[in-house]
Amino acid sequence: MRYALFLTEMGHSGVVFNEQDVEPKAVRVYLPGSRQSIEQSIRHLFPGSSEMKSALPELCSLVQQFLRGDSILIPFELVDTSVCYSFQLDVLRAERKIPRGTVASYSWVAKRIGTRAVRAVGTALARNPFPIVVPCHRAVRSDGSLGGFQGGLEMKRKLLEMEGIRLDSRNRVDSRFMNR
Repeated sequence: MRYALFLTEMGHSGVVFNEQDVEPKAVRVYLPGSRQSIEQSIRHLFPGSSEMKSALPELCSLVQQFLRGDSILIPFELVDTSVCYSFQLDVLRAERKIPRGTVASYSWVAKRIGTRAVRAVGTALARNPFPIVVPCHRAVRSDGSLGGFQGGLEMKRKLLEMEGIRLDSRNRVDSRFMNR
């Protein structure tokens, strides 16, 4: 395994790549945070991995563009989906269909994949190994409240606001931005 650390508009980010294919694919994308905390997590979860010192792979520059506010959809082909369990992969594919500048409820995602297991959808998103590639920040509770987020609610709010989504005084997504 190899990893790349890079600076974004929102802080440091990182991507861990496998090197089994001709083109390395990401097995983990890190939300912005401190360089130290990302490196610690990589050393813990991917012992023996080494940092890439050469030019950043395409995925890293796409993550930078997304976090700069550019309206892009990062190709799913750049990630190694074999690290996901089957149900999670269904959830992640459905989540990718939520357009930029909108949100959907966890129950909306569940319906799209033919289940009523709303909490399991939330769990699958909480364990999303590819945040930003799969914009899990676009899933909220049915009442518009933010729910959870692996990067914390402040990061979720920043990502939503970067996409033009407005929250009301109770910290809920304005209903105009909800997919129904």
